[in-house]
Amino acid sequence: MKIADEKGRLFGKINIIDLLVIVVILAAICFAVFRYVLPDRDKGAEQACEMVLYCHDTPKFTAEQIKKGDVVWDQGTDLDLGTVKSFEILPLMETSAGPDGTSVTTESDWLVSVVLVLDSRGVKDEHGILIDDMLYASGHTMTVFAGEAKLYLKVRELNWTAK
Repeated sequence: MKIADEKGRLFGKINIIDLLVIVVILAAICFAVFRYVLPDRDKGAEQACEMVLYCHDTPKFTAEQIKKGDVVWDQGTDLDLGTVKSFEILPLMETSAGPDGTSVTTESDWLVSVVLVLDSRGVKDEHGILIDDMLYASGHTMTVFAGEAKLYLKVRELNWTAK
């Protein structure tokens, strides 16, 4: 018994070209299902992370509203980023021209820098942290509320706690 007859049909039933087309279509469907339909198997479990946020310049009266335990909320995404674990209010140094034209560095009377350390939870990603499918990474800028204070700041670093 021949595998292909004189008309190019396998076992006398199906054309080789038709079979190849069917195989290619099935392969494309399998690829699409594994790529787009099945859940992402590489996505890790949510874990604890210390998120450090930095605000270069904010009014002193705003910084004084921050308290340990405040929930930090991202205004742009409507997500809770975590709670304030600790914070530091640092003097902001300003440079201006002195009376003789030289540069003079002095401490600002009304502006300060703020470092917030948050207890956060999210999925570790190769680029940062995913919180409810929103990616935050070093350098990410945002407007947040920390208790009654509204700050424009950046993510400075992410410190993952050991499992």
